Amino acid sequence: MTKAEKNTEKQTQNSNSEKIENSFEYKLAKEQTLVYIWRSVMQEYIYKNQDMQKFYEQTKEIAPARSDFFVNWLKAFVATAELDFNAATEFYKNAFDSISQAEEYTGRFVQQAFTFFMYTENKKQALKVWEYGVSKKMVAPLDENFFKNFNEKEQFWTQFAPKMFKNEKLAEEKAIADYKPNTKDKLLSAIQNPDLKKFKTAAKNEDLNTRLIEGISPLYFAIQTKSTIKGGSSSYAKGMADFRTNQLLSSFDLSHASKERLEEAFLTVSHSMKQTYIESGLGKIMFYAYYCRDEEIESKLNELNKIIDFIIGSIKNPDEFKINSGAKMSNTALYLAAETDDAETAKKLIQKGAATNKANGRADFSFTKKDGTKVQTSIPNTFIYRLISFHSWNTLEMFLTDFPEIAKPQMTEKTETSNVTPLVFLILTLVYGSKNEKVFEQNKKITDSLLPLFQKCGAKLEQNTAFGTAKELLGL
Repeated sequence: MTKAEKNTEKQTQNSNSEKIENSFEYKLAKEQTLVYIWRSVMQEYIYKNQDMQKFYEQTKEIAPARSDFFVNWLKAFVATAELDFNAATEFYKNAFDSISQAEEYTGRFVQQAFTFFMYTENKKQALKVWEYGVSKKMVAPLDENFFKNFNEKEQFWTQFAPKMFKNEKLAEEKAIADYKPNTKDKLLSAIQNPDLKKFKTAAKNEDLNTRLIEGISPLYFAIQTKSTIKGGSSSYAKGMADFRTNQLLSSFDLSHASKERLEEAFLTVSHSMKQTYIESGLGKIMFYAYYCRDEEIESKLNELNKIIDFIIGSIKNPDEFKINSGAKMSNTALYLAAETDDAETAKKLIQKGAATNKANGRADFSFTKKDGTKVQTSIPNTFIYRLISFHSWNTLEMFLTDFPEIAKPQMTEKTETSNVTPLVFLILTLVYGSKNEKVFEQNKKITDSLLPLFQKCGAKLEQNTAFGTAKELLGL
């Protein structure tokens, strides 16, 4: 090959190389690689078992015009994961100085960097970052109310998942310390971290009949806490994810949204909250901070039962405190025990004289027959209906077994506005409310086991209601 031919070939190769580099496909491939690196660091935490230097070099190679921003952002995140906040501070500042290189990431970066700077007590830099986001219309302006309600410690662990840290155990301990309640209310503290001795000491100069803890009675608060601790950290994490999902969705105006849009919004928010509170381990850490470790649950419940016994023995009227439970209904301590299937506490409250037959409000209830006819009535918010509504079978069995004389008048009681009996409501709720064959079989067994107890307490199979008789509904 002559020298001229070689030069021509080289020019052709250079031309082809330029065409490839300028092609849409090549640019797209580079952008996808950049996104892959970003996700690998921010979501998959590859720095835990990978040398990050090669990823930084690759980022510089595929995105030289944007590398100052991305490399510094990645380094800031990794430094945070190493709990090296001094290094992370410099990297976040450097990334912010180059944020114009990748404005499509402004929203994500602003949220993360703002939270980091607030947590590390660098409010001046945090505001600088946020104001930039406001100028780009990526975030809303902040006011005094925001800072009154903003908890930088909680927000930090929501933004930076505990499992992202290289030393997860150390990060967990730090998160627990950050979430640990710092309360001056000794009664509250003695219930959340159950300790009868401390509770008695704190209660010496208190009137447990009128004293409130965060707006509710000590007895109500203790029963509520018992239910939470009994559920354990996994249940608490799921509850937090569900609560935050509903809380966030309620802040959206979805009144005119289509069914598909509603489902999409729910799935998107629900997935995000599950990642935040369940998959990250944050929900469990919050439970450990507020209450106890899972291995401590049994001992804490024993102590909490003693506190509940002490309160019940100290108060005059267990029904005096009521709390609005929505839909024009209210709850007493006994009704809360019904909701949480706390048979032990419910029994002690009934023995104390708590009312089981008082309807603290009513709820609409309807049932559609096979022919399409809709039958409607109201359900009184009494103890037994509460037990059935919340599927609290242990407490229901206790009530029918240990207090048949109290239960007996309620078995046949009905009114024009509440044309139903507890037995019929049980059958409709369980047997006719089964969503599939498997659930039907399970619910039928529960109904069959409870039926003799209902009958012993005076329930009548032939008593007519708006929905027919129990005998007809059971096909007997």
